[in-house]
Amino acid sequence: MTQAQHGGWIPVRKDFVDLDTRCHARGATGRHHGFPDGRAFILRDAQGHEYPFGDACARVAVVHPGLLAQVPDYTERDVVRQSEALDAVIASASRRRPTSAERDAAQRLAAIRYLVLRMEKVASVPRVQPTVRFAPLQDVYEYFQRTGDLSRAQVSRILAIERSPTTPPRLRATNLLDVYTAHVKLERLIAASNRLDNIRFLRGLHDWLARQLVLSAAQLGAAGIEMHPQAFSSPGIWGPDEARAGDSGQLF
Repeated sequence: MTQAQHGGWIPVRKDFVDLDTRCHARGATGRHHGFPDGRAFILRDAQGHEYPFGDACARVAVVHPGLLAQVPDYTERDVVRQSEALDAVIASASRRRPTSAERDAAQRLAAIRYLVLRMEKVASVPRVQPTVRFAPLQDVYEYFQRTGDLSRAQVSRILAIERSPTTPPRLRATNLLDVYTAHVKLERLIAASNRLDNIRFLRGLHDWLARQLVLSAAQLGAAGIEMHPQAFSSPGIWGPDEARAGDSGQLF
């Protein structure tokens, strides 16, 4: 990266990238490293173009590395928990009362993530059920696309919709993150497979995910998908009949 670019990068999000993607920054060897885990920070330059960076490269590129913690992360449900270490960090953080500014920042991130998940990332999954894209959010989404930001009133509006009793559990933030993560992993598996029967199975599973917005543990296991241990276990997403079917190992 040139000296003119150094420090001029704006963090936008952490997201999945294609496995053949190369980091925009050059490492010590002068080469662009890849992303073996398929995740990257997306940074925007002064001209508004977005590029992928690895964690270490992103920390060098931005003015304040702490800014990387202030962007929405669409990959967090791809994490396999190191339970004891992570629980200790969460417990330590929970003992300190967040400041008003920290609460506002957390709410803004939650609103942006939900808005983009519902109106863009999950809404663009092939053959996804049409209830994902929510017309009352269209004007806010268009505003966010133009400006890259949300007003406090817009944040409150988005969070009220996400938490409303009329919003089905499968259309809440955590489950939509699981849907997006599973969609990405299924597409990778389909692209990497050279067996017709396996491709058909994976495509059928992908269609099921698009229609139902949920996968059972049996389905995830049959596809060989590793996800967060609590994937698709948000309260209320499984009805009693579905829960029994999932426990029996039924795939479709």
